[in-house]
Amino acid sequence: MDDAARNGHLDVVKWLQANTQAGCTKEAMDGAAGNGHLEVVKWLHEHRSEGCTTSAMDDAAENGALDVVKWLHVNRAEGCTMAAMDRAARNGHLDVVKWLHSNTHVSSSKAAMDGAAGNGHLEVVKWLHEHRSQGGTTTAMDAAARRGMRTDRKSARLKR
Repeated sequence: MDDAARNGHLDVVKWLQANTQAGCTKEAMDGAAGNGHLEVVKWLHEHRSEGCTTSAMDDAAENGALDVVKWLHVNRAEGCTMAAMDRAARNGHLDVVKWLHSNTHVSSSKAAMDGAAGNGHLEVVKWLHEHRSQGGTTTAMDAAARRGMRTDRKSARLKR
């Protein structure tokens, strides 16, 4: 059931529930959430008791599944870790970064800006610079330069 949930096969998950003794673990909801399968997450929440871990929201944020992040925030108590912010930033999911900043108490680390810069996500770098106090390391600037990112002088100065 874990594999079917992780891969978004709700029909298989339902069939297994109805016709076998197959169970699942928290990895079912974690995997479904991380892969953006909101309907599977909802079904597991309603029909299974295993729940999930903070990996559900962390992985959903990493993959830009804002609808899943929002649903988990409202309907589950596990929350997320700073990995949610760091990974969303690294992968350029500015909408997720902004939402986490406005709706949770999750922090981020310098890895958020370093990852965003290293992957060429200038808008994320600029937003983090303006709205978060963690800043970045010289790694962020080096990565930005390697990627050919151009910024004005003010934007280029990262908080340290």
